[in-house]
Amino acid sequence: MNKFFIFLSASLFFIGGFSSNEVFGNPSSLPRFAAIRYNEVNLRTGPGHRFPINWVYVEKHYPVEIIDEYELWRQIREADGTIGWVHKNMLTNQRYAVTLQEDTLFRKPQETSDPIAIAQKGTIAHIEKCPSQSDFCLLKFPYREKYVTGWMKKASFFGVYPQEVID
Repeated sequence: MNKFFIFLSASLFFIGGFSSNEVFGNPSSLPRFAAIRYNEVNLRTGPGHRFPINWVYVEKHYPVEIIDEYELWRQIREADGTIGWVHKNMLTNQRYAVTLQEDTLFRKPQETSDPIAIAQKGTIAHIEKCPSQSDFCLLKFPYREKYVTGWMKKASFFGVYPQEVID
């Protein structure tokens, strides 16, 4: 019996396609941002399928903040403060933002730069980068089958921490 257990344990490290972190889990720092992976994701009152559905997200890429973890479940908070639980497979680590107010998108990361667009409140954008020592992030907004890319102040959207750097 002991030989079988040792063999099985050792084989976990050599299974193709899996790292030891994937097998045993690698705790990440909390809180952190993520985004909704699919067009329909259930927000539950607790960490498990037995808990009632409180809300259904119908917008892929909506940014959320992971504030707690329990096994395969993540407790999330959204921009308006709503808190609930989703299965970790329903989230992606790709970074997105949602605008908190109508605000200007600039050509360069400064308010004296040329404005290129106005983003409406509630618009979702991909976060391209947030340089160090800057209050701005480069965001990529979908617009009429294309994209509009420009700089917006971090205070204008949810999805990044004030001093966070994204390369």
